Amino acid sequence: MPEIEKIYKHIDEHFDDHIERIREYLRQPSISQTGEGMRETAEMTREYLKEMLGAESTIDSTSGYPVVFGELKSKTSNRWMFIYGMYDTQPVEPLNEWTSPPFEAKIIDNRIVARGAINSKGPFMATLNALQSILEVAGDLPFNLIFGVEGEEEQASIHLPEWAKKRESELKQCEAMGMWIPSQAFPGAPPALLLGLKGIVYMELECKTNPLDVHSSQANILPNPVWRLIWALNSMRGQDEVLIEGFYDNVEPPSPEDLELVDKYSELLVKAMTASYQVENYRGENSKAMARNLIFKPSPINIDGIISGWTGPGTKTITPAKATVKIDIRLVPNMTTSEVIDRVKTHLKKRGFEDIEVRVLGAYEWVKVSVKDKISQAAIKTFKDLNYEPVVMPMLPGSAPFYLFTKPPFNMKFIMSGPGHGGKAHAPNEYLMVDGIKDFEKYIVSFLYNYAET
Repeated sequence: MPEIEKIYKHIDEHFDDHIERIREYLRQPSISQTGEGMRETAEMTREYLKEMLGAESTIDSTSGYPVVFGELKSKTSNRWMFIYGMYDTQPVEPLNEWTSPPFEAKIIDNRIVARGAINSKGPFMATLNALQSILEVAGDLPFNLIFGVEGEEEQASIHLPEWAKKRESELKQCEAMGMWIPSQAFPGAPPALLLGLKGIVYMELECKTNPLDVHSSQANILPNPVWRLIWALNSMRGQDEVLIEGFYDNVEPPSPEDLELVDKYSELLVKAMTASYQVENYRGENSKAMARNLIFKPSPINIDGIISGWTGPGTKTITPAKATVKIDIRLVPNMTTSEVIDRVKTHLKKRGFEDIEVRVLGAYEWVKVSVKDKISQAAIKTFKDLNYEPVVMPMLPGSAPFYLFTKPPFNMKFIMSGPGHGGKAHAPNEYLMVDGIKDFEKYIVSFLYNYAET
């Protein structure tokens, strides 16, 4: 890699410009739940691909928000890689808990504070900074690149399959996909190589018992939809286990190799997952048991929120007409989203809850790559080149739409790693640490060259 030190030097010399470009991208709102700034951000992303990299870029329409497509050909390589990104973010509420406006991207105590800073407009722009640095120094890339930057990741990527089908011929060229993220759980922690992601099913359960809210004096003779949902949820889950028949039938036991990795880093892993949220209250006896639970078991039906009745100031005595609960279930190998959805519906019907409607709002399958794979070994070598000793994690408890590209018809290997630190994704005061971005960009550069040599 004769150019690598020159590229590193270029990143050092242009780092202020790189930070400003990240902040520029973060100042543009892009909230997929409300639509705020989404079209503008898609256009902005397309322009970055074109102006920074010289990529052929278009805005591909879907039945939802568009996907920004880009193609960048190497002069010397016949290998292709897919770079996944997302330009949408979560809402900013509660706004009064932010220390600075969420779309001002202020630098406070060495942190860029903004919605999307870590999840994940900040890392995506840093990725483009790294690629631009390679081009400006070496004049060419070690891979041909396809870009797909979606606007619905925070909405379960519901129209990404439609886009993947549309771009099937281009995507079939790619042997691997990359999404680089700063993976240090807190400043000074070792970075992580993430070998897998859990799947997820996100569902909405709704019970409607009457056409209108009714005066609560009639409660003795009326069904209450909130209680119906409570009883239904209680039938589905105990304190720590899911009670749905057959739920655990296809759960794959962890391999001895995976158990060894998780046990080795259990304390760090538990701290890593919750460090930026100031969590002190855990469910579990010790870090080893909690880490195994977190990584190897499906989540036991998480309640995201319940909506019903009167929750405003003062009193309003009613029996509500309708109640809705949003739940999510994280899946591990070899569970499938279709089997989990079917078992939830069957369970509710068998338990007498036919009046509860089940709506699936989003679903991702799990993904996993072996630590022995060439792409994983290239990632480990890259960390060591930059003087990091990585933590190798068999699975991340979170989820992403990578399964679309790692399973047929594309069968890509995937990489998700990088040094640097950020936190409070989905929460007020989301941030990305400035002093980790330089090594993050250098990591991407070095990884591409290391992987190209395999």
